[in-house]
Amino acid sequence: MNFLDPHHPFFKPLWVRVLTVLVPLVWAGVELYSGEAGWAIISFALAFYAALQLFWVFYKKPGKDKGETP
Repeated sequence: MNFLDPHHPFFKPLWVRVLTVLVPLVWAGVELYSGEAGWAIISFALAFYAALQLFWVFYKKPGKDKGETP
């Protein structure tokens, strides 16, 4: 089980995946604006992880990334 399962049916619509990445990015901007660089880095890292999971791993088929042959 992943922290963020990209193959869950909830993440099938594109707008849900985009919003899941944008919310932590906006929050990182809020934290930077208020002068809290540490929390901004954490929020940015969460957005980066969500983007990797929802836009990179999402398009891979489950089981194909482990070197299995069809």
